[in-house]
Amino acid sequence: MVKKLAILAVASAFVFSNLSANDKISGQGATFPMPVYKEWAKLYYKDTKNQVTYSGGGSGKGVSAITDRNGNFGGTDAALTKEELKDKKLLQFPGVTGSVVLAYNINGIKDHELKLDGKAVAGIFSGKITKWDDTYLKELNPNLKLPAADIVPVVRSESSGTTFNFTSYLARADKEWAKNYGAAKTINWGAKVTPAQGNPLVAKTIKQTPNSIGYIEYAYKVQENLAAATLKTKNGDWAEPTKENFDRAALNSNFSIDEHFYDVLAYSAGEKSYPIVAATFIVLPSDNAGDGKKVTKFFKWAFTSQKAKKAAADLGYLPLPDDTVKMIEEYWKKYDIQPNN
Repeated sequence: MVKKLAILAVASAFVFSNLSANDKISGQGATFPMPVYKEWAKLYYKDTKNQVTYSGGGSGKGVSAITDRNGNFGGTDAALTKEELKDKKLLQFPGVTGSVVLAYNINGIKDHELKLDGKAVAGIFSGKITKWDDTYLKELNPNLKLPAADIVPVVRSESSGTTFNFTSYLARADKEWAKNYGAAKTINWGAKVTPAQGNPLVAKTIKQTPNSIGYIEYAYKVQENLAAATLKTKNGDWAEPTKENFDRAALNSNFSIDEHFYDVLAYSAGEKSYPIVAATFIVLPSDNAGDGKKVTKFFKWAFTSQKAKKAAADLGYLPLPDDTVKMIEEYWKKYDIQPNN
């Protein structure tokens, strides 16, 4: 009898450990969505006891890691084309929408007070504008007392989807930038820049560096209590970095299943449409439906749970619209990675 109980205990422990292992998934990559993914993981564990871990490293790392089948999914802010996905044997869908803001540290200049257009931002990061009291910046900000100090642009040091979305905005908003730099995850900046790895470190560097400016995901602006610029829209009016203005821009997405949701939302038209809004994407193997279903189970929960939606909104992200979620679920069915329950 004792022997039978021991055998049953061992068998039960084996089954439990297998179930626990099956319920664990890990991802890495883009730091843009990291705050919301981590918060979702905590809430998901409370609801289901299933564990999700996510670490940063940048969009480039997210794509390369999952291409090498390291982990269960990757995060990237720069969507892959269907040709790239086919080549790497990957699938892709959006996880959440967020915004990139121009955070700054200028003594006496409060949140939203600094106004910048595409020409000014391009000038700062190309090195054409090097002083805060530059004539053009003063023209845009006649009521501000800008200091006669060197501008310190802070940029990402690694391959970054945030950089891609920021430079996508610049390439659409400024012809000279489009001609000389374009949009990419890594840039040979014309300005003398201060590099930092990941959104969190860029935000901390701005906070610690007087007269600095850099591009970060909005959640990090909130976390570090930084000031962020009001930007000129494609329509020619001014949009403060607020949820209402992010929402206006997010409505302009052109997702499609055939293109694996590839889209760039930067510099979209519309009154008060904030010009640097971006979707961030999940990439996962196309040749491992079992793992895919574990990943989509987590994201289905995130897309439908009211707690998850509230957590995203509280952090400054935009939960995906219901129509987009339905399209994603159709995509999962098409590629046989829909959750089992």
